[in-house]
Amino acid sequence: MRIGEAAAAAGCTPRALRLYEQRGLLPPPGRTASGQRDYRPAEVARLRVIRELLASGFTIEDLRSCA
Repeated sequence: MRIGEAAAAAGCTPRALRLYEQRGLLPPPGRTASGQRDYRPAEVARLRVIRELLASGFTIEDLRSCA
């Protein structure tokens, strides 16, 4: 699943998804032969959990310390 599809499935933007990767909340995704990000269902599920925790009041720093 490409970044736009993964972001839509998790209810966020591709920009937010990249931010979560940069901040260490998500592991680097696999890449296609052309170098595009390729997200698996488990990574999308983790992204949904991250979104729920952020909506509950946790900060990115809180989540990073638990990762």
